[in-house]
Amino acid sequence: MKALITGGGGFIGQMLAKRLVDRGDEVTLLDIAFSSAGLGPLAGKVKTRTGNLALFTDVLDAVRTVRPDSIFHLGALLSASAEANPISAYHVNIDGSFFVLEASRLFEVKRVIYTSSIASFGPGVPDPVPNEFDQKPTTIYGVSKVFTERLGEYYHREFGMGFRALRLPSILGAGRGGGGASAYTTYVIDKPARGEPVQVWCEERSRIPLLYVDDAVQGLVSVHDAPEAKLTRCSYNIQGFSPTAREMADAVRARIPKAQISFVPDPKMQAIVDSWPRALDDTPARNDWGWHPTIDLSGTIDRYMAAARGSA
Repeated sequence: MKALITGGGGFIGQMLAKRLVDRGDEVTLLDIAFSSAGLGPLAGKVKTRTGNLALFTDVLDAVRTVRPDSIFHLGALLSASAEANPISAYHVNIDGSFFVLEASRLFEVKRVIYTSSIASFGPGVPDPVPNEFDQKPTTIYGVSKVFTERLGEYYHREFGMGFRALRLPSILGAGRGGGGASAYTTYVIDKPARGEPVQVWCEERSRIPLLYVDDAVQGLVSVHDAPEAKLTRCSYNIQGFSPTAREMADAVRARIPKAQISFVPDPKMQAIVDSWPRALDDTPARNDWGWHPTIDLSGTIDRYMAAARGSA
């Protein structure tokens, strides 16, 4: 398979690229810029292109040149950054998604796999949230996710495009950046593992769905590979585990008794976190294409700490 990954220079993009390369796929990463630290073990194994999702010419040129069989559309402004820059978020997350889908139609891309989010749901939802529950997000980031899900379903229905979306929980793993309001779940592990104090910007009772990056990548690959006949919808919830911020801190302290973890809630961040579901019902994903996570909170913290200490 020939694959193009938008947002390919990012945390999940590079992990996904490694998984695809390891199984023999030809991979091109598209991003607005690539880190000066380079691609690490991916160097020489993938192609790279720089381009702005907010510019149709950049997206069109990338798809026309690469001619991928599949596009994994990961590129976006994340939640906190999107709220701080709603106009940029509109252009990157909404215009960019339309450009990816239209370029895919024009150049006959077989499948587009999209990373949607728990942020596509609004506050006041059931616990857990059913797959088909009404989506009424209160952030521009969440609005952009709902828009792309609906637009992808339109392209699937009208043009036969193999559009498939996963509503991802917050993703954990060493190397994740801090662009989202959910990044507190990263810092509460990462900083103590490096011997640094951390102030968590939400309340101890805050609880959102989490997923270790290896499971997230496996979800993206497995929904891509699923036969069309097995799928009953375009957009799927996937669930990992849902600890409170306090439970995460306690699990870290159990491993690092001297960890300096304090809770200093930020009202704006807290409002974003409170607008998200606490857990997702992923029964359709389990039934349709065999989704199941393999790494729980304990395994996530152990793997994360080992990786963080190894890179310190």
